[in-house]
Amino acid sequence: MSKLQNMRAIEIPKFRAVSSGLKTFEELFGEGGMVGWLRTIDHLLVRQIYEEPAFLWHEGDKNVWIWAVKDGVTASETAPYEIIEFPGGMFLVATANELDNDDLNETVNCMMNWINSSEVFEYGDFPQSGMCNMPNADGAIDKALGIAQQEIFLPLKFITKEI
Repeated sequence: MSKLQNMRAIEIPKFRAVSSGLKTFEELFGEGGMVGWLRTIDHLLVRQIYEEPAFLWHEGDKNVWIWAVKDGVTASETAPYEIIEFPGGMFLVATANELDNDDLNETVNCMMNWINSSEVFEYGDFPQSGMCNMPNADGAIDKALGIAQQEIFLPLKFITKEI
């Protein structure tokens, strides 16, 4: 198997999260969208030392955005959004500049090439589109660099060999 080539293979455990359900980007990030609502329930969300425990993926022309919630958070506290159990899984992770389509495509192509030649993993089942996370969505680092770092998570599963 080849080296990870500046990528990393990780395992994310299952966790409870508030889910947007299928929404357009406008419904998520526009005025009155989920992003503003999340600020009102910030005390219910899981926080880490760095990187938010939140992921976005695409299903057709809509998107699903999830944020990990603390133990004990109830459905009534997250209404109108529902709480789901994210199944977790194995992922190949790399970082690209969200503002540069060429960089995004090159990064995803490199990731796919690695998966296809790994001899251990194949592309996983969920989420089929892969998912992303913005580690510095409003951060000074991205502003200083003039980029928007996007972490790309492609699902992995072990290759099953027929006997």
